[in-house]
Amino acid sequence: MSDPKLRLSIGTAMVLGLRKGSLPDPPTTAYIMVGSECINNCAFCTQARGASGGSDMLSRVIWPQYRSDAILEAIVSPAMNGMSRICLQCLVDPTTLPGLPELIRKLKEASGSEISVSISAVDDVMLKAIRDAGARRIGIALDGASREVFDRIKGSKVGNPYTWEGNWRSLLSAVDIFGRRMATTHIIVGLGETDRDIVDVLVRCSKEGVLVSLFSYTPMKGTKELGPAPQLHRYRALQIARALVMERITDGFDFDPEGKLTGLPTGGLDHRFDLEEVFRTRGCPDCNRPYYNERPGGPIYNYPRRLSKDEASASWAQAMSYIGMKRTTLPPA
Repeated sequence: MSDPKLRLSIGTAMVLGLRKGSLPDPPTTAYIMVGSECINNCAFCTQARGASGGSDMLSRVIWPQYRSDAILEAIVSPAMNGMSRICLQCLVDPTTLPGLPELIRKLKEASGSEISVSISAVDDVMLKAIRDAGARRIGIALDGASREVFDRIKGSKVGNPYTWEGNWRSLLSAVDIFGRRMATTHIIVGLGETDRDIVDVLVRCSKEGVLVSLFSYTPMKGTKELGPAPQLHRYRALQIARALVMERITDGFDFDPEGKLTGLPTGGLDHRFDLEEVFRTRGCPDCNRPYYNERPGGPIYNYPRRLSKDEASASWAQAMSYIGMKRTTLPPA
């Protein structure tokens, strides 16, 4: 690659022994940022070309820089000190993206670990090159849950070249190239979308074989003002909706005229699923992204670990409160 330096999430650097310190919940995936400067201008992102905050931040996480040879040496350690996967977070940097397949091959050879790549919409040639280099999974974020939100936060209204339809085309190409449920997308909750918008995207993704990760909008210094973080009760309800849709129990969601979720699918309350997993960070296997959109002291939107029974019960009650359903007992485990 033309630039021999990469960035690690600070938790990854700690686990690999490249930075002193520890976290209460260490990452279970090694997160590596590829690229020096992003040419995109996404409204919510600290790496946007128009952002005025710290250039070493992505959401709430600090990403210190290291030489690639230091990272390659560190990930040779057995099981990467407990991390089971490498995830490359790719900025849209024309000086480094051409070298991405070579980097994937080097990381795969050094670590022996599965590799995921999170990247903006790219053409089929690059998708195939990423796959052939050894990446097992690919993530192409929609971020916005509707065409209007997408245009406003990462499309034409912020000076980016991306379109709602174009991102969907790239995402569905990723399914064809990597396989069903081997392509992921992200939706950020709290950008002006309705609950119906999010459920509609969840349902379409489930039918197309795309896994979905939810994140909460996190206001960050130096980015555009997009409002407050979403209400936690609402986020909990949408996490349950995500679990039900991804497990293909998708009929019967109820919404009010404004698109607010008011009822779960028929049988959803009696469906057996693990509530101690529903409210965790979801995405590729082994991904926990600790404290990406929350402080360790809370409130926690995406738990980086299994919840305790009390935490699961409280989260379930929050969701039921938002939906307006009287049932507060937990579904069967």
